Amino acid sequence: MRYISLSTVAAAALLLAACATAPEATDTGPPPETVIAQAIAETNPYQAEDSLTELLARSSLTDAQRAEALYHRGSLRRQGADDRRGAVEDLEAMLALAPNHPLAANARAELEFARKDVAAIEASMNRFLTLAQWFDGTWVLGDHELAVERYKTSGLAPTPEQVKTLREAGYICQTGTSESSLKKFSGDRDDLDGLDWCAEELTS
Repeated sequence: MRYISLSTVAAAALLLAACATAPEATDTGPPPETVIAQAIAETNPYQAEDSLTELLARSSLTDAQRAEALYHRGSLRRQGADDRRGAVEDLEAMLALAPNHPLAANARAELEFARKDVAAIEASMNRFLTLAQWFDGTWVLGDHELAVERYKTSGLAPTPEQVKTLREAGYICQTGTSESSLKKFSGDRDDLDGLDWCAEELTS
C-alpha cells in the first residue's frame, strides 16, 4: 500500500483552494457608459450599432448596463441602422431583462412602432417588386447580406440613395479605379465613379 505524506495532501488542498478563488477574467475596453455615449453621438448609424454589439458581447455588464445598451441598439436599429426585426428582438430583450428600467416606457413605445414597421414591410414584400424595391424592403427588415448579394449577382447597380446607404454600411468602397462591377449595366452614372463593392474581409 502506498502512503501519501501529509505535506503532499496539504499542498494539493492549497492548490485546489487557489483555483477555486482565482479571480475571473474581466472584460477590457472603455466603460459601458462611455461606449453608449459615443454610439449615441456617432453620425454613422452602422458604426454605432457595431460599437453597441461589441459592448453587448461583454460578460461583465450589469443588468442595468445591458438593458441600456439593448435599448439604444434597438432604437438605432429601428431608425438609422435599418434592422426592424433586430429592433424588435433588442427591445423585447431589454423589457424582459429590466421591465422597470427608466427607459422601459420609451422601449415599449419604440417596440410598438418597430412591430408595426415589420408587419407593414412584410406585407408589402408579397406584391410584384423591382429589384430596387425588393432591396429596400429586405434591407430595412435587417437582411443586409441577402440584399447585397442579390444586387451583386444581378450585375445591376443600386440606386444613388442605396449607394449612399451601402457606403455608410461598409459594402461599397472608394477604390479609385475606373473599372467597376457596379458600372457594368448602370450606364453613365457619375455617382459610381471610383466606387466598387468592398473586399469581402471589409464587410465581415
